[in-house]
Amino acid sequence: MKLRLIRNSMTGGKAVWMVTGAILGLMFAAATVALAFVRLETPGLVSDLLAVTFLIWTLGWMVGPLWGGSAVLRNDHFALLPLPRRGLALGLLAAAFVGITTVVTALAFLGLVVHGIRSGLGPALVSVPAAAAQLVFVVLLSRVTHALFGAVAGSRFGAFVTGLLFAAMLVLTQSGWMLVVAVVASRVTETGFSGFVSTAIRSVPSGWGVAAVDAADSGDWWQSLGALAGLVALCVLLLAVWSRTLGQARHGRSVVRGSARRAAPARGALSGATGAVVRKELRTWLRDPQRVTMAVTPLAWALGTALLPLTFDTGLLLPWAGPALPVMVVATAYNLYSQDGTSLWLTLTTGSQRADVRGRQWACLLLFGPLTVAVTVVCTAASGYSWTWPWVAALVPALLGGGIGLTSYASVTALVPGPDAHKRPDSPLDRADTTGPSNALFFVALLPAVPAAGVVALGTVLDNSLVGWLGAPVGVATGVLLALRLGRVAADRLTAHGPELLLLMRTGRPATPGTAGEASAGTGNAGAATRVKPQLTRRQEVVTLLSWVFGGLALFPQGLVPLIFLLADVDAKVWFLALYTPDPWSWAVALVMIAVGVTLFIRAVRLSTGRAGGKPAAPQENGGEATDPSHSRHPEREST
Repeated sequence: MKLRLIRNSMTGGKAVWMVTGAILGLMFAAATVALAFVRLETPGLVSDLLAVTFLIWTLGWMVGPLWGGSAVLRNDHFALLPLPRRGLALGLLAAAFVGITTVVTALAFLGLVVHGIRSGLGPALVSVPAAAAQLVFVVLLSRVTHALFGAVAGSRFGAFVTGLLFAAMLVLTQSGWMLVVAVVASRVTETGFSGFVSTAIRSVPSGWGVAAVDAADSGDWWQSLGALAGLVALCVLLLAVWSRTLGQARHGRSVVRGSARRAAPARGALSGATGAVVRKELRTWLRDPQRVTMAVTPLAWALGTALLPLTFDTGLLLPWAGPALPVMVVATAYNLYSQDGTSLWLTLTTGSQRADVRGRQWACLLLFGPLTVAVTVVCTAASGYSWTWPWVAALVPALLGGGIGLTSYASVTALVPGPDAHKRPDSPLDRADTTGPSNALFFVALLPAVPAAGVVALGTVLDNSLVGWLGAPVGVATGVLLALRLGRVAADRLTAHGPELLLLMRTGRPATPGTAGEASAGTGNAGAATRVKPQLTRRQEVVTLLSWVFGGLALFPQGLVPLIFLLADVDAKVWFLALYTPDPWSWAVALVMIAVGVTLFIRAVRLSTGRAGGKPAAPQENGGEATDPSHSRHPEREST
């Protein structure tokens, strides 16, 4: 059953993602095994590095299911069968070993066997059960973590933790190479870890396998058997905990009670229709767990990205934490109307579209504006780079205002349907799939900063500080104009196409000429049909995905980052191709990589939007019911 589900789910872009993930996982597994073959002069350093590597694999198993959603084979598939919990848990545990991730992890844990074989016969005999027990341990730990996280994900605290985890995954995915730089810069490969760190990484369960092998190598068999017995006992405990979570009733939704009844203000900034929307939005940002996650993720991502270079003693990215925050806000918070679900009909029937858009914009400004300014001031002052003040003063208002305008505009024009709030699943990722639009909007959100950055760059070239500080008013004007203009366009489009958006939310499929009238009937508006999502061929899906992946690699780690390193005269080659070339050519290589990255991103956007030969999806009739041509992840469809 697990094999059949995997085979049937490997279609289209998901198959490409799975194959790409398998290739990357095999590369990491090969690196883990290769580490076991390395000979270092420092005694015990290879064991310490293996313990750290296994700790990273364990953390990946804990966070991975949260990132990728529920397991393929779930306990609710067997809800109608009279199976005892323990038997069901054992069956699901056996099925968990049938999967790409488990096979890749098993190959990685062969590094422990290689380490034992290199140590002698006794450690080799110990390494085999230790590697097997460690594999079972990470699988069970993943299941228990997912179950516990699902229990708290619906609360605001769980949403806060979810936001931190999302941000950590994003930072490690895009900037994990900085940790490699930090390891190289710390010269730990020559001096080894301190005694405290070495003991700490072997004391956690992920290091017990290494501790058992090393104890066998030193002849301390009681310690070796104790470590093995501890791993087995921990597996039994995790299995017992996991079996207790199976078959339980669905967790109730967290209910956040409102404050005491207060009359709406009759005058002031928060009065009127727009003021009512502002108050409603601010409360939603504080009470809705999904909004809490959206608010935490950009802040944690910006701070994590800016603070990570401190691991190798440089604060080069600290001043840019403030400008980065509103850019990520656009990528994470653009799907506002989808999160409200079908409650959109309230806005449509009351004719408050313009007040609704403006109120959401003001709420975003009140929430993220002070936060962005505070992060900008604190991080820039802490960095000590005084020359960055004109830059951040110009970029922050442009990116903040432009981002607020883009958020409202994209919420209406690129809405991805999702479940209503009361139908949301426990997993934070089993919701509207906004991966493609979010990636595109992240780069579009950088464009509002171009005019202000150009003025500051001109002042830098002319060596005129007055011209450089003129970038600040240019940034303010750009941000205000974009917020007002894009908000107006969004309100007009919501008025004209509101019924089609409501139909998209209800059914998960866009309106067609045949359904536009149906969508309009409920509200009395007769808008044009929404744009149909292009249906790409498998080849186009592969090209799109590869363009996103390699475009990001070419633009950022191989283009912009080496260019910044060349400007700042940072001597850290790591895996930057440009820094391995002679001086005159290093600039050219970095610029070529930037051009390649931009070209691939343009190609991906054109394919995703159907401007490069994609065919629009046509609705298909199936027994009197229209099927969903977009194959969206909307959990329930209503027949029409």
